[in-house]
Amino acid sequence: MKLGYYPGCSLHSTGREFDESLHEVCKALDIELAELPDWNCCGASSGGILSHEQSVGLSARNLGIAAEMGLPVLVPCAACYNRMKTAQVDLAEDKTLPAKLDVASDALDIPVVNMIELLDQPEVTEKLKAAMTDPLTGMKPAAYYGCLLLRPPSAVKFDDPEQPSSFERVLALLGAEPIEWYAKTECCGASLSATRQDIVSHLVDDIVARARKAGATSLVTACPLCQMNLETRQTGDARSRMPVFFITELVGIALGIPGPKLGLSRHLVDVRSAMSV
Repeated sequence: MKLGYYPGCSLHSTGREFDESLHEVCKALDIELAELPDWNCCGASSGGILSHEQSVGLSARNLGIAAEMGLPVLVPCAACYNRMKTAQVDLAEDKTLPAKLDVASDALDIPVVNMIELLDQPEVTEKLKAAMTDPLTGMKPAAYYGCLLLRPPSAVKFDDPEQPSSFERVLALLGAEPIEWYAKTECCGASLSATRQDIVSHLVDDIVARARKAGATSLVTACPLCQMNLETRQTGDARSRMPVFFITELVGIALGIPGPKLGLSRHLVDVRSAMSV
């Protein structure tokens, strides 16, 4: 399997452990990644505020590069994934935009997949089953989807927006016991992290408290913004804070990949308390 790869800004900076563990997992599963040459920021943070057309144009340029490569493109960051999927809808609905932005028509049809979507594909599932050496027996993670993987459903078309289950399927395949809880699609307030830390801390503490009450010993996400927010905005005693994994880290552990290669030491909240392997 060969995929185009769009890391986005976060995976080359604050989310380096996501990038590192993703590459290790893909290598172990014989998935070849071809990073998009000369990719640019998708504009998720500020592009939409400046101009809708410019915001679409930033993602459209990346889609055009992927179209030239002729490969489906893996977009692990939930915000980047959301922007690319939404841009495809905007380009299809506004017939004037592709010409204005000089976007080839085949860019609208390039498959854009996130990491959970990839891991839940039957071909990859079979590879995981065959390659797994250290199942996550005893681990009780809470799958946290957040906002951007699921909304707007008309654009992303990924899982059920209210009752998603693909994340849990992947965790169960790894041998973990994903808990059932009702805050897995709640917003963590990442977009307010710099301006309203009081609101964000309240949202994060509520999410962590709900996960803990449901029996979880860790949170797992596929979004670098959510991971950073959930890890850094928990209040209370540092020793009682809940570890927050990237899904690729747990896959890597189950595949027997050493922790240093997965970036586990980069976490601000020690993850060892939630690991039984």
